Amino acid sequence: MGQEITGSKLYATIDLGKARVGRTRLLHHRHSHPEWNESFHIYCAHTASEVVFTIKLDDAIGADDIATASVPVSDLIRGEVIDKWLEIHYTHHKLMHEHSKIHVKLQFYDVTRERCWARGIKSPKFPGVPFTFFPQRKECKVTLYQDAHVPDAFIPKIPLAGGKFYEPNRCWEDIFDAVVLQQKKEYRSLW
Repeated sequence: MGQEITGSKLYATIDLGKARVGRTRLLHHRHSHPEWNESFHIYCAHTASEVVFTIKLDDAIGADDIATASVPVSDLIRGEVIDKWLEIHYTHHKLMHEHSKIHVKLQFYDVTRERCWARGIKSPKFPGVPFTFFPQRKECKVTLYQDAHVPDAFIPKIPLAGGKFYEPNRCWEDIFDAVVLQQKKEYRSLW
């Protein structure tokens, strides 16, 4: 950045569409040329047209957006390394200073290039999917939902083994049943 910002705490965020996928550490004090020098490994499945970098000013009340820069996803999806200086714009889309830029280096990898992709957790040597919030665990029950609620007339007839047909679960009904079951357990424990 070419403009000095005094007495501040600066940080930057990375967004894909409306999803915040990265945030840098705070830089304190005077910054005429702030440098974060941080890297992120981000797994994502977000619908977005651009990767947006927002520089923010943190104060006692909250954070204010100072400026943004972006890279179109269409450039990123090719898988080539994008290593360039992006023009920074005020949040009102005016250039901060004619020399204000932020340097970014990005590369998109298809998840199938991950060496552990699709191995599951059958192998004791497989630690789980890296860079995720929670570790994988064995013997968990997972219910996959096509939608939160599927009307009866909409259910497709998908044949299964043994002459049966697939019957999707309904998320809202399952949540209701789980809440009612929990309330019954709590009521019984009172007596």
